[in-house]
Order: sequence, then C-alpha cells, then structure tokens
Amino acid sequence: MNTALASSSSVPTTGLSARDVSLHAGGRALLDGVSLSVRPGEVVGLLGPNGSGKSTLLRILARLAEPSSGSVTLDGDPIAGLDRRQTARTLGYLPQSARSEWPISARETVMLGRTPFLSPLARNSEADHAAVETALAVTDTTHLADRTVTTLSGGERMRVMLARVLAGSPSLLLLDEPVTGLDPRHQLEAMLLLDRLARDGRGTLVVLHDLTLAARFCHRVYVLHEGRVVAEGPPAEALDAATIAAAFEVEARRIGDGDDALIVPWSIRARNSGGSDAGCR
Repeated sequence: MNTALASSSSVPTTGLSARDVSLHAGGRALLDGVSLSVRPGEVVGLLGPNGSGKSTLLRILARLAEPSSGSVTLDGDPIAGLDRRQTARTLGYLPQSARSEWPISARETVMLGRTPFLSPLARNSEADHAAVETALAVTDTTHLADRTVTTLSGGERMRVMLARVLAGSPSLLLLDEPVTGLDPRHQLEAMLLLDRLARDGRGTLVVLHDLTLAARFCHRVYVLHEGRVVAEGPPAEALDAATIAAAFEVEARRIGDGDDALIVPWSIRARNSGGSDAGCR
C-alpha cells in the first residue's frame, strides 16, 4: 500500500487544514489521526470505500461536528474560534444527497446560498441576484430556475444544490459526492467547473467514487480506509494498484499514464478470509 501519508509537521497557513483529527463514537474510532490540507487553487479528492469516514470528516471540516481530538485551522486560525458567519462565507459545504423539501423554485433555493451575506430583515441586493444567476448558469440550471425544486430529478436537484453553494462565492468548497446521480455529461461539466474554479484561486475538497475522474481532475488525493489516511499525493502515485486493492478490495486495470490514465475496477479481490468472491468477474 502507498505509504506517502500526510505526515508533515507543518500546517499550511492558507486554506483549510486538519491535524491529527480523531472521532470516537459507540466504542469505535470513526476517524483516527487524520491530517490533510486544501489550499487555494487546487482540487483535492477524498476517496475511500463506504463507511471509511469521508462524510464524517467533511462535517468536522465544515464545523458541523466536533472531533474527539485534533485540530482544524482555516487560514492558519483555529476554526472553532472564528465567527460562524464569516466561516460560512469562506466555506461552501454540499452534503451527500443534498436536497430541499420546501416547495419553492430552484432560483429561490439557490438564493439561500446568499444567506451569510444578509443582515436581519435585509432584502436581496442586485449583487445577490447577480450571484444567483451566475451560479445557475455555470451549473447549467438556468432553464430549471422557475421550476419547483421538489419536482426535479435527483441529478437536476444535485446541480441546483451545487449552484446554491456557489452562489455564496466561497473561497473553499467541501463537496460530498457532488457528481453522484449525474449523467456522464454533467459529471464532466461539474468536474470541469471545479477545475476552472481552481484556476481562479478557489480550493475544493471533493468526495469521489469514480477513480478515473479523480485521476483526471484532482491535483492531489487522500484515500481513507477504516478512518485512516492510507495514501496521499498526486493521483498517479497515490492510486496505485496496491492501495486500490487494499482500500477498495478490487483489482483495477490502468490504461494510460498520468492525467490521461483510466482506472477501471475489474475484479473483486479475495478477502483475507478467503471468501467465495475471489476471482469474481
């Protein structure tokens, strides 16, 4: 398994950083000494099997949960001591399977992303409306703007929820499976959007299950397994055969090299117990 772990003693002074974060619940460790960083201008992938702690970690980074130990800093300052409104303006968080149950339009849903910028009883400004229209455009949801959000398909709703996050113009994005449920075209559009945002100086930590998308679009990746970071680095290094086999219990085939590599899960890896799935195709 790749041993290029995030073990540096230095913590970046810009961006978002976690240092030795652990979380224990129900007598078990959900996260165990996780360290990572997301800097401006990069797309960082967070990968791992179901139950490895990815969503739990994003909730801690988004200040929606407290770790049992360890620290999280935003631009070098402990995040726990920062003003919550300012934190909300800086960090844009999209939870897994984000949805809205209110029977309001998609445009109104996206406008909720401007909430951190509003004073009590203040009305939406021209800047707020402009930010919403831009967010709708870049997520290809302008044509959905007047539809009730509860009538949208799962993929359409996910794009609207991404637009809501982007409407707040955060400098750092925390996205939990934003391309799940999207068709191939919109998956590519979403990842190309993250790439453009990185070129403009924003940083993104994105949970992905598609290894090829991670290899193509992420500057760095972290692989979680059983609450621990088991590999970190450029995708070409961190997503090697041994890491994929150990973390995901699959054998993968790699076609090509570097950013153009295709990583295709090909067969189920035999478990240590010698289960009957060995050699499944």
